[in-house]
Amino acid sequence: MSVVMRHFIGGQQRLMPELLAMVAPTVNSFTRLVPGFWAPTEASWGIDNRTCALRVVPGKPESLRVEYRVAGADANPFLALAAALASGLWGVENAVEPDPAATGNAYAATYADALSFPPTLWEAAQRLKASAMARDWFGEAFVEHFAATREWEERAFRRHITDWELERYFEII
Repeated sequence: MSVVMRHFIGGQQRLMPELLAMVAPTVNSFTRLVPGFWAPTEASWGIDNRTCALRVVPGKPESLRVEYRVAGADANPFLALAAALASGLWGVENAVEPDPAATGNAYAATYADALSFPPTLWEAAQRLKASAMARDWFGEAFVEHFAATREWEERAFRRHITDWELERYFEII
């Protein structure tokens, strides 16, 4: 792996929690980003390790690549790609070194708090709003507007009573 690729991965790893709202943009996104659902919960990386958020797919120098494994089917592909590319390029620009590569089951590993994903869409929107990198690379107007739309989405969800809640609590409340 080249130094440039290592820094690209370093930027992606470091900024993944800050840009998560761009990659996991719905309340439903966060139902799968929990332990035991085979989706990453931390910004981990590893060589040919499918338990990591970033999987380096080994091969010849011309086919070596990194797989950004967080986005789900509900992600806007343009925003997810923008987050993945911008964070990687930011890492190259700032010579960001990634943490050591995960070996074995990345779900069982312990990571720094800074690499943990926000647990809700609301918290992801707050991390995006606080991200200096996002404001620099995507602009103040985009960050403010997009974060506000994610906050609105979370508030709209919180006003909804699910079938599970009705079934579980109807008789006891």
